[in-house]
Amino acid sequence: MSIAKDNTSKRLYEILPELRREHERWSPSVRPRIHFVPVTDKDTRRMFDQTLDLIHYARSCQRVGRCIRLCIYERSTWVGGIVLGSTFANVDVRDQALGLKQLVQNTRARGIRHPWSRENHAYWNCLQHVVNHARTFIFPPFQRRGLGKLAHRELLRTGVCHWERRYAERVLALDTLCTHCDSKLFTSNGWQLVGRTKGYTSDPDQVFSKRAFGEEWGQIRHNIALKRMGKNNIRWWVWVVCLNKHDMAAAIREALRKETDSAYA
Repeated sequence: MSIAKDNTSKRLYEILPELRREHERWSPSVRPRIHFVPVTDKDTRRMFDQTLDLIHYARSCQRVGRCIRLCIYERSTWVGGIVLGSTFANVDVRDQALGLKQLVQNTRARGIRHPWSRENHAYWNCLQHVVNHARTFIFPPFQRRGLGKLAHRELLRTGVCHWERRYAERVLALDTLCTHCDSKLFTSNGWQLVGRTKGYTSDPDQVFSKRAFGEEWGQIRHNIALKRMGKNNIRWWVWVVCLNKHDMAAAIREALRKETDSAYA
């Protein structure tokens, strides 16, 4: 372990004094059995976010809208965490890959003022079935043992169920914005690299649509405006994984059918 990583581990032990004891009992010869426990109390959330601030390049995730923190457990040992959150509108390559692009086209002919206005119920409702993977971390003592890849495999099987139970919304796909185009977390678990973002980032000082705050409609989960990044800023690689292509296509068809029915009502 490098000096920098060793120092980070010492600081983590100050946050989680039980981690060293668990690490000493952990046997790498036993195949990990991964499961998730949602963070529900303030103390665990504080430790979770402090750990991200210490070891993750993007630091802790203070997401606007829906968000769930999942502790990764290997049997009875807390070994890391995953953060899921509301996804972002207008990620072009993601929308094309999942079939959502058709929902923001021909909006004038459909009687919609703007592709991402509140009137475009079809797009916003379908977007609620897409969840953003925001962070993954493994505590340094447990790294380099494949736990991250195993956790991502289990995320697609049982991890998303925690989101569905909390928000009563079926998860049909996940997306993520990543600095790498060859991440084994994703390539090992069936994610598809679909392209890169166009050079915009969230601007929390502005809102995307003031009309989204209308009392009669509250489907927008992420209402932060976008701003153009500088030429030296990152254009993120976009990864997606569709959990059920048939049901995603059916959700899009149903959204368009409801839009047509309401137009003739």
